[in-house]
Amino acid sequence: AAMLPTALGLTMLVPSWVALAGLLGLALAIELQVRVVEEPYLRRAHGAAYAAYAARVGRFVPGTGRLS
Repeated sequence: AAMLPTALGLTMLVPSWVALAGLLGLALAIELQVRVVEEPYLRRAHGAAYAAYAARVGRFVPGTGRLS
């Protein structure tokens, strides 16, 4: 959970295109990990209970990124 804030802080401390590219790459990698690996696994493991939960809460920020 602290990877993105840490990377954001490092990008702000060392403002360069390399730091910004690293921050964007990290955000993309985390998003892909969640969508491609974690969510399908949770759907298989928990079925309808996870589907109901994912429709009610957000993916990273409460209320945003709800699954249908």
